[in-house]
Amino acid sequence: MSGIRLIVQPARRSTSFRRTLVGAGIAVAIAAIAMTVWTSHAARPARDSEILLLYVGAEDCAPCRAWQNSERAAFVASPDFPRITYREIKSPHLQDVLKDENWPEDIRFYRSRLRRSDGVPLWLVVSNNEIVAQRFGAAAWRASILPKIKSLLR
Repeated sequence: MSGIRLIVQPARRSTSFRRTLVGAGIAVAIAAIAMTVWTSHAARPARDSEILLLYVGAEDCAPCRAWQNSERAAFVASPDFPRITYREIKSPHLQDVLKDENWPEDIRFYRSRLRRSDGVPLWLVVSNNEIVAQRFGAAAWRASILPKIKSLLR
């Protein structure tokens, strides 16, 4: 055997070739992230986050307490609840329901739509920043409000 040894050296890549590879890798990563965000967003209807259920009640209101202990509890446990935004206005006394201190500033706009003659419990269903249902009284929940929410979530 002769003393010839074969040495294989890796081919040297040019700087421009390496930059092209890095750029392609970045483009693939960005595309993968964009697809992940798009598919997770498309998996749930966009309108879900645009539905607000606003409940108005009082601590000294027997129908309000009854709704909170039964119907509200069932709704919170339902698969529809996570698909909406839920806000509560609960004043200590019936006569204080419309007072500023009971209404967070970001939703006081909706208070202007209420009349002193409106009773509690009261619900407003807001879709795309527009009130699409407004009812009060214990029977209104099952008769009007819950069906409206379900129709918006379809």
